[in-house]
Amino acid sequence: MRSLSRGNKSIWEVIVNQDTHLSEALEIISNMLENGEIAVEDSKLKINRDYKFPLKNVRCDYCDGRGITIKELSYAYEKYIEMVKDRPSPVEDYDQGYIAPEDVMRRVAFMYERGDVEGTRIMIIGDDDLCSLALASTEMPERITVMEIDERLVNYINKMAEKYGFNVDAHIFDARKDLPKEFEKSYDVFVTDPVETIPGIALFLSRAVSSLKEEGDAGYFGLTHLESSLKKWKKIEEMLLQMNFAITDMLRDFSVYPNEGNIEISLNNYLVYRKIEKLLGKSVKPDVDFYRSTLIRVEAVDTPEPLVKGDVEITKEMYVDNESWVTALATKEV
Repeated sequence: MRSLSRGNKSIWEVIVNQDTHLSEALEIISNMLENGEIAVEDSKLKINRDYKFPLKNVRCDYCDGRGITIKELSYAYEKYIEMVKDRPSPVEDYDQGYIAPEDVMRRVAFMYERGDVEGTRIMIIGDDDLCSLALASTEMPERITVMEIDERLVNYINKMAEKYGFNVDAHIFDARKDLPKEFEKSYDVFVTDPVETIPGIALFLSRAVSSLKEEGDAGYFGLTHLESSLKKWKKIEEMLLQMNFAITDMLRDFSVYPNEGNIEISLNNYLVYRKIEKLLGKSVKPDVDFYRSTLIRVEAVDTPEPLVKGDVEITKEMYVDNESWVTALATKEV
C-alpha cells in the first residue's frame, strides 16, 4: 500500500489515498501488520521499509485536485452559503449526509461547463446537499424540481425558493412509487446520489431516468470506491448501458463529505469504525474527511429507458450489502 510511503499516516489518511473498497483495504492493512511490513505507532501506521521514490502529491493545490474552480460563480456561492446556514441536520433514518458547500458549487460549475445548467429543466431525486438551491443561485436553469422523502428538506427548499424568488419546487417523494406522471419525460438533466447497493442504484437511477425527455439528455450521480468494489462498478456500468446511457465524464473523489456537520461519529453507527477498532485494538476516530465520492456524468444515446418501473417494496437489501461499511442502517456484527 504505497500511500504509506509518505511517512507515518493515520489509518484514515491511508483510506483516502488508496483505490479499493473498505473491506479489501482493511484486509490488506491487516495482512501487512501480520507480516510485519507495517506497524502501529502512536495510533498511526508506520511502514517498515524505505521507498526509493516516496509518493509525491501531484494534485493541483489551487483547485484541491478537482480541476474545477468556482471563481466565476462566486456570486452564486455567496448566496448559496447564506441559504444553507440553517439547513436541517442529517438523520440516520434516511441514511443522509451532505457534501461540503464548496464541492456542491464545484458540481454546479462542472454542470455549467458541460452545458447542463443554462436554460435547462433539472430533476433532482433526493437533495441532502441542497444542490437545488446552489443551481438556482446561478439564476440560469429554466426550472428545478426536487423529489425528496424528508419533509424537513422539502419545506426548507420551498421556503428558500419563495424567499429568493427561485423557480424551484420541492415535493415529498417515496422512491417506492413511480415518479408522478406530470414529471415524467419532462426534464433535460437529472441529479441524484443513490445508496450504493445494486438494487438501490437501479431504483434511484430509474426514477431519475424516467424524468428525462430524449436522446442527448444528461444525468449526474455520485459513486464511491469505499463502498463499491470494481465488480459493483461494472454492474452499474452494465445497467447504464441497458438504460441507453454512455458515461461521458468521471471526476474521481470530486465530492468530499465533511465529518463535521454530518452524522455524529459513533462506533455503533458505522461498521468501518468497529472494524478499525478491532484491527488496531483501539477506537480511532477520523482525523481527515475520508468519505469521498466520484462524480459521474452520463448522457442518453437513445431514448432513456428506466430499468425499474411500477411500485416496489423497500427492503434492507435496498440500502445495505456486504460493502456497506459507512451506512448507518448496516447492523452487521464484526
